[in-house]
Amino acid sequence: MKFYIIAFLLAYFQSSVLIAVFYDMIVAPNLLLVYLFLNIFKDDSAWLRKAIISGFLLDLFQDSLGLNLSGYVFFAMLFSLMRLRIEIPSRLSLLLAYLLLSITEKFWIIFLFRIKYYADLNLWLLPLSFAFELVFLYLISGRYLYRET
Repeated sequence: MKFYIIAFLLAYFQSSVLIAVFYDMIVAPNLLLVYLFLNIFKDDSAWLRKAIISGFLLDLFQDSLGLNLSGYVFFAMLFSLMRLRIEIPSRLSLLLAYLLLSITEKFWIIFLFRIKYYADLNLWLLPLSFAFELVFLYLISGRYLYRET
């Protein structure tokens, strides 16, 4: 239940504050995706349900017609496949795995969005967005990475 409450608050913050700062929902930092990534990394049991509900919450706040939902499910499936093949022992490997998956998810969202709509993408804000996500991941990853189960 704690995951869903924090996911609700992050979706609200991302939809109301970060989109206003970055002027576009596609290039805005995706803090909810970082939180989903760390929770799937910690607990592998209900990854699809967590991805669907967090993507639905973000779609609900942003009115994006399933765009975030499809991106989150795509991200969670790629991460579950990655966890079967790759061990993530350190914080650096966690950051690199997230960066690779986040870039893939961002291109998936851009591809789906550009099929239906045309929008100018400010590619100067994209590296800033990824840097903001990686700093957020680095700050909260210590709680998830070095925890004994």
